[in-house]
Amino acid sequence: MKNLNSSVLRQYGAALPIALIMLLISTMVGLAAIRSATNQEKMSANMYDRSLAYQAAEAALRAAENKILSSDPQSVGKDCIQSSQNGVAVASCPTIPEHTFTGAGSNWETVTNAGFDVNTTKRGDNSPPQYYIERVGIVGGTDELGTGSSANCDNYAGCDQTSPTAMLYRVTARSSQPSANARAIVVLQSNVKQNL
Repeated sequence: MKNLNSSVLRQYGAALPIALIMLLISTMVGLAAIRSATNQEKMSANMYDRSLAYQAAEAALRAAENKILSSDPQSVGKDCIQSSQNGVAVASCPTIPEHTFTGAGSNWETVTNAGFDVNTTKRGDNSPPQYYIERVGIVGGTDELGTGSSANCDNYAGCDQTSPTAMLYRVTARSSQPSANARAIVVLQSNVKQNL
């Protein structure tokens, strides 16, 4: 009988620590799953917002191209012709227009044509897309790519120098006016050539 009592007194409860460790592991796995699901939901919402912004910026590009092609070449856009100072080319307009990511600016036009309707209500900001048109210069003719100064033209007189035939524009479009509501902003650029 002494042996039985002494063996009972020497036993320690191992079930409780093992159960607590298993509960801790289960809790950590559950929290990791919740965090992963939350991150996936945020990424999905961001991709949806960016997709709507991209579609809005594309609508602004189309609206600007439509305006260019349906107007007098000299009446559309702001001049952006390169000039030279001390033999160094200086652009009068930057590659990315001023206020592209910061505000409205003075030359940004809002897409108002119903043919270029966008989902501003789905985006939640009710800010329509905008575009900015710059006249880069007159281009065209047979020497548009600068072949007139090549050795072939000088030696064989095979390059005729016809006058320029088109006006080149640079269009910058953005999905909406930047604001503090942290919506996605997409900016796209394209070049449009209008025959004279």
